[in-house]
Amino acid sequence: MPTLAETIQWSDHPVASSLAYGSVDVRIGTAGEGGPVGLLVASVHGDEGPWGTLAVNRLLSSVRQEELLGTLRVVPVAHPLATEADARQTHLDLLDLNSSFPGDPAGSHTQRLAAVLAEHAVDGADVVLDVHGGGSWNINCFTYRFPGSEHLAEWMGTPLILDGPDRASSLTGHARAQGAVAVWIEAGGRGEFEEDRAAAVTRGLRRALGKAGVLTEADLPDEPGTAATGKVALSTSRPGVYQPVLREAALGTVVGRDTVLGHLLDPVTSEVVETFRAPFPRTALALLRPTLARIESPGQVVALVAEIVEESAR
Repeated sequence: MPTLAETIQWSDHPVASSLAYGSVDVRIGTAGEGGPVGLLVASVHGDEGPWGTLAVNRLLSSVRQEELLGTLRVVPVAHPLATEADARQTHLDLLDLNSSFPGDPAGSHTQRLAAVLAEHAVDGADVVLDVHGGGSWNINCFTYRFPGSEHLAEWMGTPLILDGPDRASSLTGHARAQGAVAVWIEAGGRGEFEEDRAAAVTRGLRRALGKAGVLTEADLPDEPGTAATGKVALSTSRPGVYQPVLREAALGTVVGRDTVLGHLLDPVTSEVVETFRAPFPRTALALLRPTLARIESPGQVVALVAEIVEESAR
C-alpha cells in the first residue's frame, strides 16, 4: 500500500514578493476527501529550522494511504522566503506571519501570504496542528493549548503543556475563529538530541490526527505532558555573553526556586554581570539557550519558564 508521501496532491500558490523574485510559491498538499479535515503547518517562522518540516514530511512517508480516514492538508514550509534566509520574517516588510492572519490579498508580501494560507489551507479545517520549534539559538519542548483543545495538546506528548496566547491574528487564532480545534507546537532546536525531538513530534502528530479521526487511531503517549502556568520569559538587561549552566539535557525538567539557569558575562572581562534563576518553587524549563552565545542587545530571551501547580491528570 502506498504512503501519503506517494499519493498526496500538491498545488503551488504564487505570492507576489519583490522585483528580484517576482512571486514566490507556497506549496500546499492535500490527501483524501471528506471529513474530518486535518491541517499540518510548519515553518511559519523561518528561523525555527528544519525540524518541523522534517517531522511533517516524515509523517507523510510513514503513514499508509489506507490509514487516512478524512482529509489531510499539509504546508511543509509556510514562509518560504523567511525560511530561505533563516530569519523570523522576510526583509520585504518585516511583518510576523503569525500576527498577520487572515491577511490581505492586496497587502504586502506577508499579508498576501497569510491570505493564501487562510483561504487554501486553514479555512474549512477541523483540526489544526501548527508546528513551530527552536532554532539555531534555542531549544524548546511544549505545546500551547487553547479552550477546547486540551486533549489535542495532551495527545502531542510534549513534556510540557502551556496555555497559548489568545491572539486572533495568529494562524491558530484564525483557525479557532473559523471553528477549528487547534494547537501550537513548540518543539525542536539544534543540539545533540535534535533527531529525537523531531521523531517525537512526528509521533505526536500521528497520535493527534489519529485521535481526531483524520487518521486511524494510534497509541496514546506513555506520559501525557505536564500542564504548567504563569509562563515567564527570562531576558537579558544588557549586551554580553550568555553562559548556560543548565544545558540541553535539562530541557523539559522541573527545578526548584533559585536554581541557576545561566549567567550573562561582560563581553570584555568575562565577569558575571547578571544571573538567571528559576522563579518558582517548581519551575518547568520550556525553552533554553543551551550553548555559549553572544547577546548583542538588551531584551534577548535566554529561557522560557513556567510554574507547575499540580500534575496534569494521568
